[in-house]
Amino acid sequence: MTDLRNRRTETLLYVLVWLLVAGLYLLDIMRSRYQMSLPTLDWGVLWHLVKMLLPFFLLFLINNCVLIPFYLLKNRFWQYFLLAGGAVLLLWGYQWINFAGSMAHMPPRGMMPPPHIRPLIPLPLVLDITCDILVVGCNLAVALMFRRFDDKLEKESLMKTNAENQLAYLKAQINPHFYMNMLNNIHGMIEIDPEKAQGMVIDMSNLMRYMIYDSSKPLIGLDNEVAFLRNYLRLMRQRYPENLVTITATFPDDSVMKQVSIPPLLFLVFIENAFKHGISYREPSFVNVAIEVSDRFVNFSCSNSNHGSEPDKSTGIGLQNIGKRLALIYGDNASLQLHTTDNAFIVNLSIPIHETTDADNR
Repeated sequence: MTDLRNRRTETLLYVLVWLLVAGLYLLDIMRSRYQMSLPTLDWGVLWHLVKMLLPFFLLFLINNCVLIPFYLLKNRFWQYFLLAGGAVLLLWGYQWINFAGSMAHMPPRGMMPPPHIRPLIPLPLVLDITCDILVVGCNLAVALMFRRFDDKLEKESLMKTNAENQLAYLKAQINPHFYMNMLNNIHGMIEIDPEKAQGMVIDMSNLMRYMIYDSSKPLIGLDNEVAFLRNYLRLMRQRYPENLVTITATFPDDSVMKQVSIPPLLFLVFIENAFKHGISYREPSFVNVAIEVSDRFVNFSCSNSNHGSEPDKSTGIGLQNIGKRLALIYGDNASLQLHTTDNAFIVNLSIPIHETTDADNR
């Protein structure tokens, strides 16, 4: 559809240019006839206009409809320039013959002394070859300009499609990573507390329902994302002893979250890593999660205990994917900071706010 609109715009531009040329040429003829006290406009004037412009218009049609699409735009450059030059010379030859014939039928103007310097090519023929070259050159410039515009639109479309495909691929990678971790957690709980493991299966089914039906959307309400995180944290709470592991979560009011939308599953990777690398069954551990909404940004923070072994961030699939997702969605407008202290790993993520629409909550 875009290519069709561009063709129409290019055609309209050509029509306007030819109308402008014909109008200016007609006004010049009418001015000359008025000065000679002749009728300014009659059928003879129009026929003379057609005879003068028709050769140039035929050259334009040959160049625009044959040479440019079948040779130039197919990268057959030498063939195009040879044929375009041949068409210009052929038309100039016709104009030369026509000029010679018209000069032969002109009545003598009386006894006038011959000029001291006789031009090699008469001025009218110089003007004709100049106009021939201008017709081809201007047509070529306009065609290349629109072709460049088409290529730019096509490149932008390909980049957008590629970015969307990458986002879909990266999100698809998150799901198996998440399922693998949760199934391992449930597997470990089956031997310890079968009833609790059954409850974890139910909670996991709720998480899977969200990930199947909601995570495919480009944006989701922050309230829905927080409900998912609460469910996840409750699931993780069942795995660890409360006297050894402290889990806290702070979220905005529901009334505030309903007004904000975010891409789904942006925060899950950091919380997963917090439990994976920050929990020890031999030492007191903690995981703290907080989300705040400011005027322009959603601020997410997650901290977990540091037991002396820093995780390898360069090899983690989740962290690599979230970095790519942030770059594809927000470019340089998102801020991700990772800090390590003697007793904690800290993640701070700030993303621009999207206002919630009805479609985000469906």
